[in-house]
Amino acid sequence: MMKQQTRNTLLSLSTTFIADARVRLGLPESHLDPSIRPVVPFSRMVGTAVTVLLEVADDEASADLRPMIAAYEAQSPGSMSIIAIQVPPELHSNGIFGDGAALLARRHGFVGAVVDGAVRDTHELSEMEFPVFSRTIAPGYIVGKCSTTSVAEPVVIGGRTIHQGDVIVADNDGVIVIRPEELDEVVQRAQAIKEWEEKVHNASSEGKSREEIMKIAGPMP
Repeated sequence: MMKQQTRNTLLSLSTTFIADARVRLGLPESHLDPSIRPVVPFSRMVGTAVTVLLEVADDEASADLRPMIAAYEAQSPGSMSIIAIQVPPELHSNGIFGDGAALLARRHGFVGAVVDGAVRDTHELSEMEFPVFSRTIAPGYIVGKCSTTSVAEPVVIGGRTIHQGDVIVADNDGVIVIRPEELDEVVQRAQAIKEWEEKVHNASSEGKSREEIMKIAGPMP
């Protein structure tokens, strides 16, 4: 489980600082395709991934979402989890996450959701202030049309592979994924870049020249 102090630091950092930190550290880009957007603009979330892969059901009798429900219920309050759901393109007109899922998720410690597919009940999600990022929004009913292929196995969302336990950070600029073994160095570098940028902006607002700003701030970390 991610430490609360680390989560608090990540909540204070924009995804742009994290993306810059990855570049400076020589790590591969890990932000999702920009088509994955917040359902409610300017939402923010930080948590660890619980992954679910769905497939189109052969028929209504074979449709089974119980393993996905069990994935929610397996977490506990304080888990700071984010449900990450990969939905087959054939079902992108049917909402897999809505207010009922948000209620269930929140009860079991989830702090958000990221869905490569559709979300619905957006008015209710906004009132609940439950952060959800998705490819699209659609009112269609999905029960009876899909089954759970796997839980806790890698999924592909927005063109990036997300593993169970990966750290997900999302804000209005997008969604970025951090592997657990990268977390400490990425957070430290992102924080350093933020502090450096604050020096640059403060000096610029005081009317300093570029040369003066560089003397004050020094090189970018």
